[in-house]
Amino acid sequence: MAAHQVNVYFWLIDTIASGRLTREDINRRWAHCRYNDSHESIFPERKFHRYKEEIQEIFDVEIRCNRSQNYYYIDNKDDISGGFTRKWLLNAMAVHSMMDQAQEMNECILYEDIPEGTQYLSLIVDAIKQRNQLCFTYHSFHQDKQYELILSPYCLKVFKQRWYVAGCPSTHPNETRIYALDRVSEMRPTDLQFDYPNDFNAKEFFAPYYGVFRDQEPTKVIIEATEQSAKFLRLLPLHESQKEVRQFQGNTFFEYFVAPTFDFIQELRTHGTDIRVREPEKLVQFFRKEAEKAYQMYCQ
Repeated sequence: MAAHQVNVYFWLIDTIASGRLTREDINRRWAHCRYNDSHESIFPERKFHRYKEEIQEIFDVEIRCNRSQNYYYIDNKDDISGGFTRKWLLNAMAVHSMMDQAQEMNECILYEDIPEGTQYLSLIVDAIKQRNQLCFTYHSFHQDKQYELILSPYCLKVFKQRWYVAGCPSTHPNETRIYALDRVSEMRPTDLQFDYPNDFNAKEFFAPYYGVFRDQEPTKVIIEATEQSAKFLRLLPLHESQKEVRQFQGNTFFEYFVAPTFDFIQELRTHGTDIRVREPEKLVQFFRKEAEKAYQMYCQ
């Protein structure tokens, strides 16, 4: 699929999703669109309906027409954000389309570097679909040397712009382990087949965890947040299990069912003194010791 065609798909989706538009409205916007290479004064009728059908087939986004009032709209607009994979794909490609339009404004748009590893995504997706094992060279942070690994891939996960693959390594046939793609130096498919476990559910596998570490048991965690921090947490919850349990003297108490892993603790640290861990006691003591260490360090 040509990049230009994809850009027009998303231009149509974004344009019609912005409001109820007649064909005249769409034509008017198309006449000034960056992707209108032929400088057409209108979006040709046959081309419009062909793209409309292709958008529904590829992205499951239906553009419909209210014939009584002669306007177009997205029929399943709420569904666009309903499925995580579709939402992620639409967002990613829509951002790419927007950035493509703004090339002449590069000095006004600052990007964040993304670690390497994305070049293996299509290979892993094909391997999961075809049930083929992968062979790759891996260099863990915890080992001095890289090593070769045969993996039965189960799922992919992105966390803080790093991609990970979860699966069963041939060296540990009864375990599901997680590998960072930016630590892979080479990957290739094999002819070896594997049976995808019937009881594996990717969402359930990661549900009680924040991030990718799974070295702690899930437990109830309660934090107390200041008024300002509570507003932030309501907008961007720390974890999908987050719920407000009570308020006291302007502060809000949030409860989670999550494993207190390194990733979760690091996220709590980013809030500084705006949040305070209340439960479990073991985690309270951990942060108390951390605060004492920091105090001693800055007193020297």
